[in-house]
Amino acid sequence: MNHLDKKIYFNFFLFFLLLFLIFYRSPCFLLEGTFEPNEYVFYKNSLENGFLSGLIYVYPGAGYFNFWTNISTSISSLFSFDIAKIVVTYFALSAKLLIFFYIYFSKSELFLSTNQKIFAIFIILLSPPMTPEVWMTTLHSTEYFGILAFILIFHDVNKESQKKKLFSKFLIFISGISSIYAVTLTPVYFLKFFLKKTKENFYNFISIFFAFIIQASIVINYNILNINHTQRFQLEISKLISYIYNVIVRSFFGSTIPKKIFLETNLYTIEKFNYLILSIFFIIIIFFVFYIFKKRDLILNLIIFSLFIVSSFVMIGSLYPTFAGGRYAVVPGVILIFLIFRIFSCEKKLIIKYSCAILLSFSLIVGLIEFRHYSPLPDILKCDYFKLDNQVLNLK
Repeated sequence: MNHLDKKIYFNFFLFFLLLFLIFYRSPCFLLEGTFEPNEYVFYKNSLENGFLSGLIYVYPGAGYFNFWTNISTSISSLFSFDIAKIVVTYFALSAKLLIFFYIYFSKSELFLSTNQKIFAIFIILLSPPMTPEVWMTTLHSTEYFGILAFILIFHDVNKESQKKKLFSKFLIFISGISSIYAVTLTPVYFLKFFLKKTKENFYNFISIFFAFIIQASIVINYNILNINHTQRFQLEISKLISYIYNVIVRSFFGSTIPKKIFLETNLYTIEKFNYLILSIFFIIIIFFVFYIFKKRDLILNLIIFSLFIVSSFVMIGSLYPTFAGGRYAVVPGVILIFLIFRIFSCEKKLIIKYSCAILLSFSLIVGLIEFRHYSPLPDILKCDYFKLDNQVLNLK
């Protein structure tokens, strides 16, 4: 067997394993399909108002454009209800597979080797931030396209063909009109162009900027002008505590370990416990500022800036004034893991390198453990959780 044949067999095995794990987590989704109730609103709009209306629909409960949900529900409206559920579910699956294929078959400044690409794929599939809440619904493919837009920042265009360069720009734009998280990364694309003034970096920035203009006009219309009618843009100290737990702690240790340490031992009831957590948080922030300034690594700087931008958006724009977990923690959680991965990749000091390796190992191991049987939200992995009652199914 020659080297090419071995590579083909390995690639086949890898993606078969990924599909097996996806099927293993929730078989009913791929066998029966399902509609998340808010996702069903998109489908109902397409069914009642037509295919083209479905493509440009803006869900009032979100207030931003979600192209992937629009196109999936518009296409599904051409079929019977039972088939429509399957069509929408497989569109949600395709968003995941798109990221996996892109990482594995493209050149990256962040993931340099095949092993690193495989690691990145399994982080996006298994790691604790990937909550069941966003698992198999196109409505929350917005988180996956936010991750894709982050990964596209580090596309190594110098080693790609012209077709792949054009395709990456297309993906940047599609990500932007499918995910509000993606367009929040527009300043990062601009910073990369500003620091490395190349034609490709400029075109990448223009691609995300056009999507930003579209999303910004919709967000201003649906949210900013109606700010008195929404809980968004409210910030309380409890939301910062929620962010620290859901993004920083859960990204590496999941839900099971922290709950056993803090809840079952009642550590969280200690007087001024929140102030202690905040103090530790700001000490870590200061350490990272000095560390990054000393490293002078462009990729590390772009990751940090991405994390800051997305985290600020989550803190300011999440629907609830005291909560920054669940779907809101997905994109910043994954970026944080890749931040630790970058430090591990470029760090020479063994104590820092080994510390990062431990955190990354915990993220994968705990994520695998909580992937199905120890999931913090096991009911969401059951299709019956999204069972629609007759009132919701009231179609014209």
